[in-house]
Amino acid sequence: MKTQRVFRVLGPPSLADDPTRVRILEAARDQFLRLGFSPVTTDDIASAAGVSKATLYRYFPGKERLFREIMLGQLLEIESGIENLISPRDRDFVKKLGAILSFMGLELSKLGGLVTLDMQRNAPAVWKEFEAFRREKIFAKLKQILAEGRVSGVFRDDIHQDFIILLYATIIQEVMNPATLVPFSLSFGEAFRMIVAMMLEGMLTERGRARYRSSSTGIRPKKRRSQR
Repeated sequence: MKTQRVFRVLGPPSLADDPTRVRILEAARDQFLRLGFSPVTTDDIASAAGVSKATLYRYFPGKERLFREIMLGQLLEIESGIENLISPRDRDFVKKLGAILSFMGLELSKLGGLVTLDMQRNAPAVWKEFEAFRREKIFAKLKQILAEGRVSGVFRDDIHQDFIILLYATIIQEVMNPATLVPFSLSFGEAFRMIVAMMLEGMLTERGRARYRSSSTGIRPKKRRSQR
């Protein structure tokens, strides 16, 4: 059974329950995240949603407006998810950081390098807003947890926080796609575990790494069988 996606609405809350609007958003999201902004047309979206172009334009005045709603909606979901992971005060910092990196990485991987590059080139106004939101909302929340770890002595104080966050986001968006992984014979899950493990191991102090390695929730790359 297919679960209906709940979209974070940027406009009036009453729009959230409109079934036609939701169908349009679902169709647009699927195509934009697979193909990027420029290859997708309003005809494609209307056809996939089962509505006329006239109906689509009643809800969204143009393709860029619809694209903006999808992209910022993705970021709103990431922000909300990170906030939920940060909130528990009694949770171990290392486990909290691992959970946040895992969640953030899986969500950012949906916004792959081709999508963001196409957005920069062909929807620059949306890109500017997207990048500002990502930096001021999402990255700021990750910096909050890194600052907490630095105070507690498990995060290294010789690493620039802004740079490590940007590095992680860039690696996820550029590497986590089938075309990149095929030559390495890596599954999505294997590659993701390796990226998160390497980032955590690099960011943590010796004390932090000891806690990470002893944690039952540590994300570690699977050992690959030797080829004979």
